[in-house]
Amino acid sequence: MNDRLLRWVSAGVLTAGMSCVVLVGAGIAIAEPSSGTSPGPSASSQSEPEAAGDTGASADDAAEEAAGGVDPENTDVTEDEDVVDDTETEDVTEEVATEDDAVAAETTDDETLSGSGHHATTDTDADTEPTSALAAVVNEVEAPEQSEEPTQLTEPTEPTEPTVETATADSKPSATTGAVDQAVRAFEPEQKSAVTQIAMVAPAAQQQAPARPSLINIIGTLAWSVIDFMVKLIVGPPAVPPGSTVSAGRSTLQIDCGDGYTADADWYYPKEGQPDKFIYFQHGFMAHAGIYNLTLAELAERNNAIVVAPTITSNYFACDGCSLTADPMHAAVAGLFEDDRDALLASARAAGFEGTLPDKFVFAGQSAGSMLAAGAAGYFYDGAAAEQKADLAGVLLYDGSAANGALGRALDKLPSSVPVLQVAAAPSVINYGGGANNVLTEKRPGQFNGVQLIGGAHSDAFRSDAYFGLVQAFVGLVFGWSTPNNVEAVQVLSQGWLTDMYAGRVYDPATRTGIYGDPGQPGQTVIDIPTDAGPARGYVLPGPPASLSPIEWFFAGLLHSINSNDFAACSTEPAATGSCAGAAAV
Repeated sequence: MNDRLLRWVSAGVLTAGMSCVVLVGAGIAIAEPSSGTSPGPSASSQSEPEAAGDTGASADDAAEEAAGGVDPENTDVTEDEDVVDDTETEDVTEEVATEDDAVAAETTDDETLSGSGHHATTDTDADTEPTSALAAVVNEVEAPEQSEEPTQLTEPTEPTEPTVETATADSKPSATTGAVDQAVRAFEPEQKSAVTQIAMVAPAAQQQAPARPSLINIIGTLAWSVIDFMVKLIVGPPAVPPGSTVSAGRSTLQIDCGDGYTADADWYYPKEGQPDKFIYFQHGFMAHAGIYNLTLAELAERNNAIVVAPTITSNYFACDGCSLTADPMHAAVAGLFEDDRDALLASARAAGFEGTLPDKFVFAGQSAGSMLAAGAAGYFYDGAAAEQKADLAGVLLYDGSAANGALGRALDKLPSSVPVLQVAAAPSVINYGGGANNVLTEKRPGQFNGVQLIGGAHSDAFRSDAYFGLVQAFVGLVFGWSTPNNVEAVQVLSQGWLTDMYAGRVYDPATRTGIYGDPGQPGQTVIDIPTDAGPARGYVLPGPPASLSPIEWFFAGLLHSINSNDFAACSTEPAATGSCAGAAAV
């Protein structure tokens, strides 16, 4: 009885395998009607009867049993087992059909395969290599010359005898792997582009690596920091003369240069009412804004203006270029006047000013500070929004310098309608033989560019009562003594020009109110300047040519070279657009 039961079970399993093979062949025939000769069930049935004969049951009987027949004597085979067998057979059949459909679709797309789905299975097996995106990229790089056309398969040989294992779940990963490989191949061009882009960007990033400060940067900056610290200790808070109508206060001003620069800023503003002019004033080389207190108080009082005078280091060893004469600082100062001017307003509030900052403003500077005034004006006009450009009323220079080419570059950026006017002293070593006058004449020929005071000194625009006038005496001793009428002439000329700058009429002879003259040959046009201290006189620029001795020219060139900023190795050329963000060091 047990032997007979074993034979019936064996026959049932074999019959299920036969059914799967028949269904596989039918599925392939339906999926590939024109694919050529396919191994049908006849090839399989030639060997299957022999296996059936060993169990003592014919193929027909086995098929009948697979169809649902149950031996009444076989009480060990339950109905549940039959249902499970049928379900498993249907699942396997469905998986095989799905696999064959996927293989058939791949075969149709390639248009290179012939034969049955088993041949496609051979092709799928070849694709069972690692299919990650990284492996795909590596394969693409290692074989760049590989053609995109699929490889032609050779004529398939006669298929071997299929077994039940052909329809098992073990063959399913082959179709799945083929589909994944197809998706990976579609993704390969994007992955390859990404790798190529990284390879191209990496060298550029290395080229833009920030430079490190050299030994001279470190030593020079350390020494200059000591000088700045000592000057700050000596110079007291800003003070106005008795009876002045303006107030003075000091706060800090955040300037977006390099990693960030904090400057002391002196503010002068009317005690009553609102100012209608805004003046940025920059001190000279190795100076401090606090020692210009009389000059700045008079500028604010005469012009109903609020004046801000930041103290910026003259350290030309600064690796980031955040110093008085370097372009990164010039562009950073220009950025203060763009957009909403939050940094300026916060500094003014901290200094005691409670009013509103006027929209229009003027850059002004004395000596080396004129380089920053002109440079900042150029960067502002070049980078400010179109609707803000008109806020720049003009530039006012006090015996300015043409060192480092800052003035020339600024004049190239500014339209001729933006006034750049100079109150110059006589040509000397300290102003490089009147070099700024020559640059103004070259860049703006035939236009009024300012006045050179006859008998004027480099210190005409410097007025201070610090330490009971000792500072003023020292400056006069070093740079020459100023006459009272020329000192007063500086303020008279400034007041008239500032009024016309804000009214936009500097170049309109019919409406301007300041003191001007018609430019002509160098030293040929002389004007009178009435002052409370007596009349002053000056040449309309260009003034007479400089007459320095060879030794004077030598020292003039030596001083001029200090401002070349050769040590600003950690900075880049400030951007032509935008504000301080573009001017910051790398």
